[in-house]
Amino acid sequence: MPAPMVADEVRQACRIHARLLDAFIALTEQELAQLAPGFAEESLMESLEKMRAARKSYGALGGVVALEVVASNAA
Repeated sequence: MPAPMVADEVRQACRIHARLLDAFIALTEQELAQLAPGFAEESLMESLEKMRAARKSYGALGGVVALEVVASNAA
């Protein structure tokens, strides 16, 4: 099935949303790393889950895909 056509201005808006979500996800992850287990941690984890789902949607519409880089010691 062919992909639906997306207007350039919609694609551009999606890219902006995706970029902002990337930044906010990174900030949230930094904050989360400093928290002890508890309500605040659980709340941020739920927020991250929602932001990552939104990021995937915006990335797909904007033609931008987030890549998770994983370091490897393989030679």
